[in-house]
Amino acid sequence: MNFSIQQLVSGERVERTKLECGHGVPDPGGGLRSWRLGPQEAEARERQKLDEEKKRRLERFNSSRTNLENLADLEKLVQRWKEKRLKRRVPPKAPQPEVKLHRTALHWACLKGHCELVNKLLEAGAAVDTRDLLDRTPVFWACRRGHLDILKQLLNWGAQVNARDKIWSTPLHVAVRTGHCDCLEHLIACGARIDAQDKEGDTALHEAVRHGRYRAMKLLLLYGAGLGVRNAASVTPVQLARDWQRGIQEALQAHVRHTRTRC
Repeated sequence: MNFSIQQLVSGERVERTKLECGHGVPDPGGGLRSWRLGPQEAEARERQKLDEEKKRRLERFNSSRTNLENLADLEKLVQRWKEKRLKRRVPPKAPQPEVKLHRTALHWACLKGHCELVNKLLEAGAAVDTRDLLDRTPVFWACRRGHLDILKQLLNWGAQVNARDKIWSTPLHVAVRTGHCDCLEHLIACGARIDAQDKEGDTALHEAVRHGRYRAMKLLLLYGAGLGVRNAASVTPVQLARDWQRGIQEALQAHVRHTRTRC
């Protein structure tokens, strides 16, 4: 009786071994798939998986390996890597609309200080008072960079000395903001309105006080700039200077009262 049971058990094991493709140990759960792999077979199976993974990695490495024979090949490889990284991490940006400044060659020549080119453009018939996107004529750009010789050329060709841009500034305002006193003095000598106001009601003297242009301030006062002209905020240049000095004084006092500034 016991022998027949052992045969039955052995026969069942053989059948299950054929079904499960290998000897194993029984799983208490029972059923057709209740036979697990033994320790040696499990270890062999795990080693086989690791070998296959190493083989796949080696094949992937060999397929992606680049033959770097010189420095140019290395630079190309780095460039390709950067491009892939940018494509992967940086989303594509929508194309920005092109902003047209509507500046002519005369505008750029005055801005860059090309005196001979300005003369040739004017002789070729370029409009001396042509306006760009900000309604500024070439005189504005000559004053902005302080090109006195170009400013004299433009005025000799009949450029408007009191032209206004979109914020109603004149070349005199621009010369004061940038601190080019030689251009400022020449504009005044050519008839620039010294108390002309922009959209904010500021005169050139307001701008000189606001930007701390001491020499320009002295020139404007010498040529009779008005001290009592009020801007849109009802502030005169004197009040503006007083407020500016008060702000500096308060900042200095606050700095002195700070504990970290004491020795």
